Order: sequence, then C-alpha cells, then structure tokens
Amino acid sequence: MWLDKFKRIVIALLLVFFTAQAFAATTDLAVRFLDKANEAFDDGNIEDAYKYVNQALAVSKDADSQVDVLYFAQTVYKQKLLNLQKKYDDMALIDIKMNLEKYPNIENTTIKKLVKQIEQDQENKEKSAQKKVEQERFAAQQESMDAQARAMKELADASKEQTEAYAQSAEAQKQSNKDLKEAFENLGSSFSESARETKKSTRVIVFSIIAIALIIVLLVLLIMVIIKKAARANLVQQEQYAQAFKLLAQNQSQTNRLMLGGITDIYGGNPSLRIAGSSTWAPAAALPDVTFSEEDEEELKQLAVKCEEIGQQIDNVTGRKNNSKNVSELVYKLSVQLGLPQGMAMLNFCAAMIYDAGFLAIDPDLLVATQLTEEEKQAMKEHVNLAEKHLDFVPKKYWSVFEDAATKHHENIDGTGYPHGLKGDEIPQIARLIRVAESYVSLSSKRSYRGAMDKETAVNTLKEQPGFYDQEVVDALDKLV
Repeated sequence: MWLDKFKRIVIALLLVFFTAQAFAATTDLAVRFLDKANEAFDDGNIEDAYKYVNQALAVSKDADSQVDVLYFAQTVYKQKLLNLQKKYDDMALIDIKMNLEKYPNIENTTIKKLVKQIEQDQENKEKSAQKKVEQERFAAQQESMDAQARAMKELADASKEQTEAYAQSAEAQKQSNKDLKEAFENLGSSFSESARETKKSTRVIVFSIIAIALIIVLLVLLIMVIIKKAARANLVQQEQYAQAFKLLAQNQSQTNRLMLGGITDIYGGNPSLRIAGSSTWAPAAALPDVTFSEEDEEELKQLAVKCEEIGQQIDNVTGRKNNSKNVSELVYKLSVQLGLPQGMAMLNFCAAMIYDAGFLAIDPDLLVATQLTEEEKQAMKEHVNLAEKHLDFVPKKYWSVFEDAATKHHENIDGTGYPHGLKGDEIPQIARLIRVAESYVSLSSKRSYRGAMDKETAVNTLKEQPGFYDQEVVDALDKLV
C-alpha cells in the first residue's frame, strides 16, 4: 500500500513540475513576442509589430506580462489605426475590431475615437461617392437640357429664316401686285383689294419680327443684371472673409506669443512687477515691488539667454532631449492660464529652464545608469541641494524664485515629497508649477522602457494623484492641452 501512495505522490509532483515548466515557457514566449514587437515598432514596421503583439497577447498568462503587453498593444493599435486613416484597408479594420473584441482591455478612449473616426471617414467617402453619382446624373440631365435648348435655338433660327423668306416673298408679291396694278389698271377694284390685303399681311410679319427682337434684347439685359448682382454679392462676401481672417490673425498673434524674443511688452503694460514667491495664485505680496527700466528689461532678456544655455547643459548630461525647454514653456503657459502677471510668468519661465541645475553636480555615471542601488538613489535626490553654485549669475532680486524652483520641485501636496516634506500652502507656487509640468512632459514623452502617453491619458494620470499635484494647476493644464 505504501508503494501505491509513493507512486501517486511521484505522479503528482511530476504534474506540478511539467505544469510550471509549461507556464514558464508560455511567459518566456510572450516576452519574446513582445521584444519582437518592440523591435518592429522602433523600425517603423507597424504590421510586424501588430502581428507580434497579438501573438504576445495570445500566449501571455501572468498578470505582469499581460500589463506590459496590453500597454504596448495600445500603442501599436493606435499607430496601426493612424496608418489606416491614411490608407484604408477594410479587412485590416475588421481584423482590428475582432481583436479588440477578443482583448477588450486594449481598447482605450483614443483607440475608440480612432476606430469611430475611420468608420465615419469611410461613411463620408461612401456618401461622397453617392453624391458624385448624383452630380454626374444631374450633369447628364443638364447636358440633355442644354441639347434641347440648342435644338430650340436651331428651330428659332430656322423660323427666323422662314420669316425672312416670307418677308422677301411678300416684298416680291408687293412688287408683282404693283406691276399687275399698272398692267390691269382697268381691273383696279378687284386687284386693289388684293394688294391692300397683301400689305396688311406684310406689316403683321414685320411687327412680329420686331417683337421677337425686343424679347431677345430684354432677356439679354436681364441675364446681365443677374450676373452683375451675383458678382457684387461675391465681392462683398470676399471682403467679409478677408476681414474675418484679419481679426483671426490678430487674435492668434496675441495668444501665441511665448518666447522672450516674440514679446514686446513683457510686463503687460504694468511697470510694477512683483516677484513670484508666495504659495497662493494671486499676485505675490511677500516681496517688494520692482520697477523695471529699459536696463532691467534688457537684464531679464539676458537672464533668459543664460538660462537657456544652462538648460541645454542640463539636458545633455541627463539625456532628456529638450526637457528644459518643454518644461519652461509649459510653466509659462500655466502661469498665464492661472492669471499671474506677465512679468511673473516670464520670471517663472526663466526659473523653470534651470530647475534641475543640481544635476550638473551629480556623478555623470549615475545619470546614465539603468539601475541604481538605494544608496545611489539617495545620491540622485541630493541634486535639489546642489544647485546653488550654478545659480550665482541670477540677480539678487530674483534669487528666491530660482531657489524655490531648484530646491522644492519634488515636494508633494500631501507632504510625502523631499527634501523638506512640505505640504499644501507651504510649497511655493513655482515649485507646484514645475511639479505638474515636469510630470506631464515625462508622461507624454517616449522612454526606452515605455511609449509616450497621449495627452488625455497623461492629464488623467495627474488627476488620479491629488496627493502629489496641486489640482488647480492640473485643471489649468487640462484646459491648455
């Protein structure tokens, strides 16, 4: 009996072992398919990426691999749908819709919109084709009517020729009657009556010709009046369009000015600029007024140029292309959206350009490392305390804004941030702006370990973390993007 028990135990262990091996092989296969899909996507081969990511979906079993595959599948499906918008393939769209039914977790708001848009585009094309057929049918009918009109004109011309022939015949008849009258003067009574009737008939024909000519002249004049009126209406409409486009261009020029070089009045007509340093969104009252002369304006422009140079150095050592430029521009737009004065918005723009200046003092090997130990992570966090020596060019009157930007942009609303664990209103406004702007730029940019999020998904991600981000700033971001 113990031998039977032993056999059953051995069989059970073998079943567990082979099941685990099969599961591991399936997971490894899903990873290999996902890697192939990534390679194909990076090479721009969307069709192969689509094929491999579907194979990865089919074999992925564990939760972690499914999450990775689903996230990348959304990126691949989105690109394939964008390609279908440019070059439609009915069978390809059907295949995508079938796979979306098979793997419903792939479908997000963007993919739903793209599928709906492609279907709508095809419906519009079918309607356009039907409209074209109707237009061709109408053109054929119009051509038939034109042919009938030409036939009627030819008939009118023939009638005119016949009328002229009748007139000539009448004239000949008149002459003949005259000759007959002279020849048969003695028979005057009967022949005179005949001559008067012939003359009367001739007058009727002449009056008919004159009436037809008058009708033709009136029709020509009426057509000319209609054409002239239509031309005048078209000219008025063109003038209205020109005026509307002129107003639109003026509005665009007023709303799209961002960089310092495109702004002529950087203080919004207000000679008094208060420096950004308080935690509220009203104009800061913590620091004294600063009156800007022409020299001060030039100083601020030179400051922006210097900040741009240092921002480029920061991006070079961190490997984040255009990060400083993208974050500073977004901080400027958010400042304007939140109602801050123009001068304060421009000062925030300059400070946000070099908010990560502390990275210039970090070991470059750490900045490019793919994996960090806990000790190295703590060393990286020290960048918020190492920026001071890279801010020595900043005028003293602006120092507090730049210091807040460099040292407090990792503070969280709920107090879980670093280096000081500030919370709520303790966090300066420039640090709140950079916290939101930096996270949004990071989420919406492509990284080696993931694809870029669409704008809507990135904003929703920030909204889902009210403990980290000032939701008033996030709402302003939502309105901007």
